[in-house]
Order: sequence, then C-alpha cells, then structure tokens
Amino acid sequence: MAKLFASETAMEIALNAVRIHGGYGYSTEYDVERYFRDAPLMIVGEGTNEIQRDSTSEAVRHDQ
Repeated sequence: MAKLFASETAMEIALNAVRIHGGYGYSTEYDVERYFRDAPLMIVGEGTNEIQRDSTSEAVRHDQ
C-alpha cells in the first residue's frame, strides 16, 4: 500500500510542479522536467499500481 500511495503522490506532485512552472517545466534546465519524466517509472516499478491494488484487496478478502 505504501508503494501505491507514494507512486501516485509522486506523479501528482510532479504534474502540479510542471503546471506551476509552465513552459519552464518542460525545459531540461530545470529539475522539474526530470521529476516529471521519472515519476511514471515509480508506478511501473515492482508491479503496476493496478497489480498493487489487486493484491491488497485479495489480501484483505482472505483475512476476513
């Protein structure tokens, strides 16, 4: 669950940072561009968020 929350939050924050910086957010001169480019990799790493949701919901069902 932590990976799911962290990766979705990172993507949301990176997107907001690009929006705040406007055109500069896409410029390689600023770190924001790299954060925006790297954030989706966190979603895919160690299983996609959909797989994380499925495994979490399955674990909850087995506990009941």
